[in-house]
This record gives sequence, structure tokens and C-alpha cells, in this order.
Amino acid sequence: MMADRVKWLDINCNVCGQRLNSWDARVSKALAYKTPVCEKCVAKEYDIEPSELRDRLEDFFGMRPCVGI
Repeated sequence: MMADRVKWLDINCNVCGQRLNSWDARVSKALAYKTPVCEKCVAKEYDIEPSELRDRLEDFFGMRPCVGI
């Protein structure tokens, strides 16, 4: 089975304005954000590194980003 690939979306982070990808959208949805926010801004809000956020999302939700993100 081929791994999912990142898809760039035509929306921007509500905090920093960076263009969002499909992983950012999944993170925002899983954490019930009303408006999409990038992974970096979510990690910054929780005062953790993006890699630590990914570990927590995998442990709690079973979510993993596609290879290359």
C-alpha cells in the first residue's frame, strides 16, 4: 500500500499565515480548532516542539504524518 502524500491546501494558518497542508488540517481537526492552524503554531501554543506534538498525537489519536513532513 502506498503511503499517503502531503497535499497543500489553499488555506493559510490563522495565526502565522503560512500555507497549510493536509497534516496541519488533520491536527487542527483532531484538536477541535475552529479555524485551521499549522502544526508549528499548535506546538508553540502548548510550549512543545513539533516532534513532541507528533508523538503525543500518535500516542493519543494514533495519528502519524505521511513520510516527508
